[in-house]
Amino acid sequence: MKIPSKIAIKLRKSAEKAVKQGHPWVFEQSIEKGPAEDEAAGSLCILFDQRTNKPFAFGLWDPDEIIRIKIFYLGTRLQLNEEFWKSQLEKAYEKRQGLIQKGITGYRGIHGENDDFPGLVLDVYAKTGVLKIYSEVWKPYIDSLIPAIQEQYNLENIVIRFSRKIQQNNIFRYQEGDVVGSTLEDEKVSFEEYGVKFYAYTQSGHKTGFFLDQRPNRLWVQQNADGKSVLDVFSYVGGFGIHALKGNAKSLTSIDISTHAMDVALENIQLNELDKSKWTPLAQDAFEALDQLIQQNKKFDIVIIDPPSFAKQASEVHNALKQYERLANIGKKLVAHQGYLILGSCSSRISLEDFEKAHQNARIKGAKNWQHLHTTLHDDDHPIGFPESNYLKTIFYQKYTE
Repeated sequence: MKIPSKIAIKLRKSAEKAVKQGHPWVFEQSIEKGPAEDEAAGSLCILFDQRTNKPFAFGLWDPDEIIRIKIFYLGTRLQLNEEFWKSQLEKAYEKRQGLIQKGITGYRGIHGENDDFPGLVLDVYAKTGVLKIYSEVWKPYIDSLIPAIQEQYNLENIVIRFSRKIQQNNIFRYQEGDVVGSTLEDEKVSFEEYGVKFYAYTQSGHKTGFFLDQRPNRLWVQQNADGKSVLDVFSYVGGFGIHALKGNAKSLTSIDISTHAMDVALENIQLNELDKSKWTPLAQDAFEALDQLIQQNKKFDIVIIDPPSFAKQASEVHNALKQYERLANIGKKLVAHQGYLILGSCSSRISLEDFEKAHQNARIKGAKNWQHLHTTLHDDDHPIGFPESNYLKTIFYQKYTE
């Protein structure tokens, strides 16, 4: 296996400008002068200014990806050692202090490029961290990073997870689900946010075991659910719905195609000692279930529709917008008088403007009988440093006349 080295790089002018403005991706075609031969993943790239011929940024070489260089530091000098990584981790940890001080024990500790760790995600669940690796560039550094992460985030153990692509050709010495640190007696780890507890399935769960990013919107539901009927569509393991029950909702209907997700939702309801008799789980296709509820003339005080990403590539954007419009059209039919409709998108390729346009086409945004309440984006543990990472958008509407 090749040993990582140092590579002098010069970029085309447009790419150089983008990197100087903080964009962390350098595509293969943007490199004007690079290595004479293919280098090992994780090799240190030193980017030289076209005009002054002095270093201005540092990145990691990724020979098998379209994004050939992942930028992790802007500056003229760099000593790439353990002290540097510790300093970077301290900066990331500091951004989460506001949430940690609120008693939140489940949060994203490292948000990839946005924390200058491109292709690396750390989610913290109490004393267990789940480190998900999306890029081979981390192979030379992961063994020194893991203990530094464990110390900085005060973790007893770290579960190693990989993207599907890396799993197919794993060059790391760890396997999917390996645990570093103390023994993990049960992969099911509980954590807390705003008085609500959840289980994260750290070794087998989707992504890192839980979706943390909708936390502030779940809190809104908890604060506004008292005495209300709630419909949670694409409910997964019950995030929104359990906050609703915690907020003394009158009833909760959850829709998700996964029976396993419903089983975990029940575990979460029991973990919080909530009244499961208020809960109606519908383990079926969301569109079919919604159509049935409309046929039954059901109405809900709060309707939450937060689907998985509809546009993972550019070719899917048009159809994704149609799906968002379709869901908005269906959702509005299920909202009671003075009820709320919460519409979410986690597709980074869908802009907020286009998402709003889908709601306009569905005759919600700008319609006489609907009021736009507010729009939320990312919480503090999901900082955004460049446009492509701005994926989450959630819009709240209220139906105030029939």
